[in-house]
Amino acid sequence: MGIRYLIYTLLAFTVALNACHNPLDGVTIGLKDPIQDGVVDCQFYDPAGNPLPQINQVKMAGPDAAQVVTTVNTTHFKINSEGKLLVAASPLATISTQKPFRFNLVVESDNYLTVVQPFVLTNFNRQSRSIRRINILKSPRTLNAARTTGNAGSDGVVGATFGVTTASQNSDADHATVTLQTGTKLTDRDGTAVGGGLTLAAIHTNARSDEATSYIPGVGVLSSVAGRDGGPSLGNLRLLSVAGSVTMQIYNESYALATKLSPASHWTMDLNPLTYNLSAGRVIQEGDSIPLFSYDDFTYRWQEEKPGVVKHNQQTGRLEYQATATYTAAYVVGWTESICAVGPVFTVNSKLANVDVNYRCQLIDVTTGKQVSTFYANVNNGSVIRVYNQSKNRKLKLQVYDDTDAWGKGAKGGLMAESGPAVTCDQTPVAINLVALPVPPVMTLEFYFSCPDGKILDESVLPALIKTQYSEVDQNDWHDLITTTRTQRKTVSYKLKVGHRYDFRASTDGGATWPLQQDNYLVDKPEWTLKIRAEMYCK
Repeated sequence: MGIRYLIYTLLAFTVALNACHNPLDGVTIGLKDPIQDGVVDCQFYDPAGNPLPQINQVKMAGPDAAQVVTTVNTTHFKINSEGKLLVAASPLATISTQKPFRFNLVVESDNYLTVVQPFVLTNFNRQSRSIRRINILKSPRTLNAARTTGNAGSDGVVGATFGVTTASQNSDADHATVTLQTGTKLTDRDGTAVGGGLTLAAIHTNARSDEATSYIPGVGVLSSVAGRDGGPSLGNLRLLSVAGSVTMQIYNESYALATKLSPASHWTMDLNPLTYNLSAGRVIQEGDSIPLFSYDDFTYRWQEEKPGVVKHNQQTGRLEYQATATYTAAYVVGWTESICAVGPVFTVNSKLANVDVNYRCQLIDVTTGKQVSTFYANVNNGSVIRVYNQSKNRKLKLQVYDDTDAWGKGAKGGLMAESGPAVTCDQTPVAINLVALPVPPVMTLEFYFSCPDGKILDESVLPALIKTQYSEVDQNDWHDLITTTRTQRKTVSYKLKVGHRYDFRASTDGGATWPLQQDNYLVDKPEWTLKIRAEMYCK
């Protein structure tokens, strides 16, 4: 295996490297160690599938905004081309349950609803959020959004009625309207008044297509729903028939979020007249009461609300849903069924140990023989596979195939084992025997640092963290490969296959940027070694 010499630019230093088919060529490596504690990982996406805006204004607001930094301890916040933004609490910040670290992430771009996403850190654990960016002019066909402005006094009291109606540019579309009446008092989660210039935003999901639940929090599953007026929890629910959803948000020029509305504000939304009333066994009609639930995307809390009523709008001739809101949230309207939070549960007996790929699983209804769901799960020996959100009183069995989420089918490819029947909601483990599943080929991966004669490696100045990812060639579909540290630079993985070509990339700032990349690299042996010979890492 021939050795070739590469040149890495390391800030102002030139570093000589040698490698066997080195997959990372001609790159820049930063000197700063990435912050790993108190990190907030934000992944932005456009629900309509539009390309994300490349020009963004990223700001921090709230009590601890001045102590929010990037993972390399700067304040140059930038969303990368894949919609990823990593921020963190400054290493100098104090974080505890008694002294929470609080800030609002703000992202603005032309024609998009402004993102005002609050965060609270009570420890240094990593937080992850998937945050949608909604293009007002190019939203999905079943979702529309709009915003307007108004004012409130320093006491948070609205001086003049104002409201917003979605899809106002299209008279034939379904509409939703949120109205703040004169005298409405706005406060945040702590009861502090939110006054000044206000922005009121509303997002409406109609029920004109089967895609509606895709744009509703939980994608049709309502978890741990709190009972109305302090009543007992309703457990987990699944939407069987959705009538629509309205999300409302209010913030001022300082991006302080108003949460509580007193007195309650009114909102309406047009209804699809073909919406099926499961309680009455017919399509909806005027006077129907439809169950209402709210979702707080900050606390992840579902709440049963006082149901709204179907009315006939004399001006538009349409049926509409009328309800009130005592706080800003996502409001979901529809009929539900009670489902299992967990169960059934399966335990795995196999020859696999520490295999870092997942295998294709199918849940089969024992009574009907029909497939209930398909997913991928780890099947190392002793693994526990828990099934969530299934309808009650059903018998299911688990099938596992020699087919992975990393490289597709294995040596045997087909069905490897099937469990016995298990009952939904029952958490008593049911065994599945996968001893016949072959252990896939393993690959050794290593970052190897060496020094000139007479010097020894100084681990304290090595990159603190090198994170690597791989993709099928030209697919730009990146998956985590390995993460190495100063002292742990060698590991194994089952994700790559000898004889295959991949695109590789690596990051030294925790994944905010990926400056090290090599495309169309052939893995021709069961090892991947990056050899770095650099005097600056030596003493």
